[in-house]
Amino acid sequence: MVPSIPQTPEEFQALRLQPPSPDRIALAIAGVVGLGRKAGQSLAELQAQILAEDGLLEPATRSWLSQLIAQAWELTPPEAPGSCSG
Repeated sequence: MVPSIPQTPEEFQALRLQPPSPDRIALAIAGVVGLGRKAGQSLAELQAQILAEDGLLEPATRSWLSQLIAQAWELTPPEAPGSCSG
């Protein structure tokens, strides 16, 4: 079974409880992009959040993650109006 992209805080929490893997990291990134879009954020706003000092990630890692978010943003089509089930 292919796990779905997390769309709620509860789904993100469930994903965090599983062992890390490349697939789970990709799902988390896709989920962050989806949540950002649903919240009306631009790519620049989402990247600014990722690049902000947080003490968890080194600056180089935050920059790399910001680039991954940009790639995911370009590869993930925006959700069609009215298709949000929530």
